[in-house]
Amino acid sequence: MATTSNGPRPDQGSSEQPAAANVPKAVADVGLDVPSQPFLDEQLHGQTTRTTKRSRRTKDDTGPASTNTSEPVAETTDPAHVHASVQALAARIEPEAPVPLATLPDEIRQSVTALQPGRRSTHGSKYSLAYFPGPQVRRPCGDRFGYLTTARTRSATRLPFTAANRGLLTALGTAMAAPGRDAPIADSTIDAGMTYAGQFIDHDITLDVSSSLDISTDANTVHNMRSPSLDLDSVYGRGPALDPFLYDMPGPGANPTAIKMQLGTNLPSGPGGPGGPAGSVGMVQHADRDVPRLLGSAHTAIIGDPRNDENLVVVQLHHTMLRFHNAVVDAVLASGFSGDVFVEAKRIVTHHYQWAVVHDFLRAVCGPTAVSSAMSSVSAPPNSAFRMPVEFSVAAYRFGHSMIRDTYWLNFNFPAGTLAQVFQFNRNPHLPVRSNWVVDLNAFFPTGIPVPVFNKARKIDTGIAAGLEHLPGFTGMMEMLAVRNLLRGLALGLPSGQGVARAFGITPLTAAQLTAGLPAPEQAALSAAGGVLLTRTPLWYYVLREAAVLKGGNRLGPVGARIVAETFARMLKRDPDSFVNQPGGFVPILPGASAGAFTFADLVTFTRMNLP
Repeated sequence: MATTSNGPRPDQGSSEQPAAANVPKAVADVGLDVPSQPFLDEQLHGQTTRTTKRSRRTKDDTGPASTNTSEPVAETTDPAHVHASVQALAARIEPEAPVPLATLPDEIRQSVTALQPGRRSTHGSKYSLAYFPGPQVRRPCGDRFGYLTTARTRSATRLPFTAANRGLLTALGTAMAAPGRDAPIADSTIDAGMTYAGQFIDHDITLDVSSSLDISTDANTVHNMRSPSLDLDSVYGRGPALDPFLYDMPGPGANPTAIKMQLGTNLPSGPGGPGGPAGSVGMVQHADRDVPRLLGSAHTAIIGDPRNDENLVVVQLHHTMLRFHNAVVDAVLASGFSGDVFVEAKRIVTHHYQWAVVHDFLRAVCGPTAVSSAMSSVSAPPNSAFRMPVEFSVAAYRFGHSMIRDTYWLNFNFPAGTLAQVFQFNRNPHLPVRSNWVVDLNAFFPTGIPVPVFNKARKIDTGIAAGLEHLPGFTGMMEMLAVRNLLRGLALGLPSGQGVARAFGITPLTAAQLTAGLPAPEQAALSAAGGVLLTRTPLWYYVLREAAVLKGGNRLGPVGARIVAETFARMLKRDPDSFVNQPGGFVPILPGASAGAFTFADLVTFTRMNLP
C-alpha cells in the first residue's frame, strides 16, 4: 500500500537555485528540488544573483537615480498631481526592480490582471507569495502540499519534465477539448449539484497560489493556503473576532452570541429562483439571495474564499451555506440553549456538512464500497502530520472538470443557460446577482420539488465541455483548462496512472482500454512519440479514462476512488474536531428525507432555498 509523505523528502533543500525570476524552460529533464517561487527572497529583500548592472544610491543621495534608457521604464504618475512628499519618496526608490514584472511567470502576471472588476477570475490563479502574511509563508510548520506515493514510484513512472513532453501533453489537452469532442453530451447518474458541491468542497481544503506550469517543482515546497480539513474556513474565515465583516452581529437586547452570517441583496430584475410546487408562476423577485458585496462599482464579494464567487452556481451554493448557518442559529436559540450560540451553531453546521460530504458526495462519486473501505482502513490519529497530496489535488480530485455541462436548466426564465452565461451573470454589470437569475436549486439537488428539467452531471470521461476552454479573465495557455491540468501534473512530477495502480495493487488499464472508442485526434496524441503516454499516462487523464472504461463514467474507477476517498478519510480522522472523532459517535439531528441521514438536498431544503 502506498504511504503518505508527511515530511520533507530526503533530497529536499538543495542549495542550488536558479537565477532570480529565471523561469527554467523544459529543455531537459529537471529535478524536483526547486522551490515553487525561487524569486521570493529577491522580491522581499532585494537580493539579486542577476548579472545586469543596477544603479545604486547611497543613503545620502537624494538626487534622481540613473536609469538605463535602453530598458523598459515603469509607468509613472504625472508629477504635477503628486504631493511633494510623495515625489521626494519616489526620488529615493530604485526604479529597477530586483525581479522585473516581465520576468515573473506568465500565470502570476495574468492572475493579477484577472482580478480587475471587468474580468474577475480566480480559477487556478497564481500570485507572488509576497502578497501573503510572512509567517504563513515562512514558517516551517505551515501547511504544504506533498505526495501520496513514494519517491521511488514517482521517479520510476513520471514523465520527465522536457519540452518534448510538454508538447505531447499540450496536444493531448487540446484534443480533449476539441470542438464537438463531447457531443452528443452524455449524462451520468450523478446529480449536477455534486459538480458544484465538489467545487465548494475543494475551496474548503486546497488553495495553491504559487506553483507554476513552467517550473519543475517539489510539491513539498508549495504552500496550501487553506486549512486541510473540512472546517468551512471558506465560510467562517477566521471567525467573528478577526473577520467581523463576514458576520451579522446581534443588536441591542439580543443574545450577544447569536452571531449570524451577512447576506447580500439582488439587483431587481424581475422574478427568478425556485417557483416551488406552483412552478413558474410561483417565482418571486428576490431581494436577499446573493452573498454580501462591497458597495461601489466592483461589487467584490465579502466571503471567506473569493473563488466561491467564480460562477453563478457556486456563489448561490455559498449563499445557501450562509443561510444554513443562520437557520441553525435560529434553531439553537429556539431550543433555549444556555451556552454560546455561535459556537454551537458552527459545530452543528460543520458536522452535518462533513457528514454530507462523506455519505452523500463521496458515495456518489467514489461509490459506497470505496468510501466504506477508506473510512475503515485509513489510520490518522488526531493532529497527526499531513500534507495535501498532489495526486489528489492536481489529478484525482479534478475529475469534476469533466462533469461540467455546456448548458443547464437554471430556472424557469433560463431553461438552457449556457456555461458562458453561468460565468457572465456573476460579473458586472450583473451584480449583485440579478433577481431573475437566482438559481432554482431544485434542478441541481433532489429536494422532492419537481422541475421541468433536472440537471445531471456529464459522465466522467476525457471530454471537456467546450465552455471550459475559454476561461474568463485569461488568455493563451492559462485559459485552456485541460492543457493546464496536464502541465501542472508534469511540473509537480506526478507519477503515472499505471504507477499508482501498481502501488495500490490494482491491475493497470491496457493500451487498448486507454484508446478504445476515442476520437482519432485523441488516439493520435496518446500514441505519439512511440506511445509514451500509453505507458506513462498522466494521472489526471488516467483517472478520467479509468472512470469511463470501468464505471461507464458514472463514478470514479478503483485508482481515482481510492485516492479521493482515502484523502478525505485522512483529513477527517486527523481533525480532532471532526464528526468522526466525536465522543459517542455522531448521528445527524437536523431534519432530512431519511432518518439518521443528511444530504446536500436536505441542506437546501432546511435553508428553504428550494422555495420562493
